[in-house]
Amino acid sequence: MAGRSAGGLGDLPVGGDPKTSPAVAALEEVLHEGRQARIHVIYDGPGIVGGRLAPGTREQFATVILARVSTGMWQRLAPIVDPAPKSSPLPGRVHVVQEGDAHPAQVLLMTDAEAADWLTATAAGEN
Repeated sequence: MAGRSAGGLGDLPVGGDPKTSPAVAALEEVLHEGRQARIHVIYDGPGIVGGRLAPGTREQFATVILARVSTGMWQRLAPIVDPAPKSSPLPGRVHVVQEGDAHPAQVLLMTDAEAADWLTATAAGEN
C-alpha cells in the first residue's frame, strides 16, 4: 500500500471479478494489511458494498459498532455474538463488539462540522 494514493486506485489488481470497483479492491487490501501494520480503518457503510466485499473481509475489523440494526443485520455484521442484544431507540446508544462480547455504550452525536472542529482542536492539542 505504500506510495499509493487515491489517484492510483485504477492501478490496483481487481482479481477475478472485472465488476469489482478499484475502491473496493483497495479497501479490501487495506483491511487485510490491517492491524499488523497499525492501519486503522473506520468504515461507515453497509456490511457488503454492492455485494462485492470479499467473504472474510468483515472479520478484519477488530471492533464493530452497531446501533439500531435488525437481528438479521446483526447476524451478518457480528455473528460471533448470539443472541443479538436488543437495540435502543435512544439516539447515541450503540453496542460495541470486541473479542466476542457486546457492550452497550453511549456515543457523541455531532454534525460533520462539529466533528471536524473537534478533530482539528484535538490534533492541535487544544483539548
